[in-house]
Amino acid sequence: MTIDPRKLPEMPELMIAGPGELHEEDLEVMGRQMIAHYGDVWTQVHNETVEALGKLLGAKDLPYVIPGTGTMCLDSALFNLFERGQRVVVANTGYFGDRLVTIARAHRLEVTELAIEPGAAIDPGQIAKVVAGHDGVLSVHVETATGVRHPIEEIAKVANEAGAVYLVDGIASVGGELLDVDGMGLGALVTGSQKGLEAPPGLGIIALGAEGRAKVEARGERPDSWYLDLKTWDTFRDEWGAWHPHPVTMPASLILALASSLQRIAEVGLDEWVERRAALAKRTREGLRELGLPPVPQAGVEANLVVAAWADDPAKIQQHLLSKGLMISGGLAPTHGKAIRVGLMGRTANEAMVDRVLDLVGDALKS
Repeated sequence: MTIDPRKLPEMPELMIAGPGELHEEDLEVMGRQMIAHYGDVWTQVHNETVEALGKLLGAKDLPYVIPGTGTMCLDSALFNLFERGQRVVVANTGYFGDRLVTIARAHRLEVTELAIEPGAAIDPGQIAKVVAGHDGVLSVHVETATGVRHPIEEIAKVANEAGAVYLVDGIASVGGELLDVDGMGLGALVTGSQKGLEAPPGLGIIALGAEGRAKVEARGERPDSWYLDLKTWDTFRDEWGAWHPHPVTMPASLILALASSLQRIAEVGLDEWVERRAALAKRTREGLRELGLPPVPQAGVEANLVVAAWADDPAKIQQHLLSKGLMISGGLAPTHGKAIRVGLMGRTANEAMVDRVLDLVGDALKS
């Protein structure tokens, strides 16, 4: 190896659009000796973590925690909710909206693509005009590329009235925005462990609402995947639940870190947790605006976990911050080369770090 993983060079502090830096208590959990992924203690830890996730997401149907990524769980959700040749409306909101289009087409679905103006939120009325005759609607909740929060509750209403199941990519929203799978009528919600949940990368999460569960149970045949078939996970949960409630070896350290993070959020209370993140995002956004970098999102649809601002030379700003030991993100299509993005996730999501970012961005703009 050309680099010793035990002796990495000093790395910059992260204020990127994910993952976030781990809190000290979660690092301690990660640093303990490996434990077995079966048995009485493990089963209790696993089950209580899944139940805590269900409570946070507002999902009565217990969520699935699957080793992998949020994108992998988008694949799984599409496998389970839709069958080849079915029709879906997909809102192309930017880089990750475009990814939903690509994944849907990879599953041989017929896609009606709706292009959304950069910085604007999805108009549920636009979906209402085209959703008739479709089996599903797909969108992100927060588009990471633009920092826009989309009106998923209103979209769910339109989809449900048309008899279409609504799949939401909540990878950049869960933990930073209020949402309620059952209360909002979402068919399915997908997220990952490494952003608003402030745990390490490596876990994908799927929560089904009533419409999503009905679609999974009504399939004509099972998906062309054993690992990503949710009924595989149901079988082990039902038949092996007392000892080994999952079909594969689980990354125990990642689950323990996620459990630790969920406990921290619960101790604060989700409403208060989200309010604090919203205030931090406002501080970041207004500070960048005062420096001459206007927000990418239109007023009223700004997200809490990712703040995106237009910049004439984002690479120059990023390089200056890196030279001072701090990393932020640049833009992704449609903001690539035109914007910076500041992530408010994990240990560094605090006022002192936001003020440090603002000071360094100001220095970069003066140089």
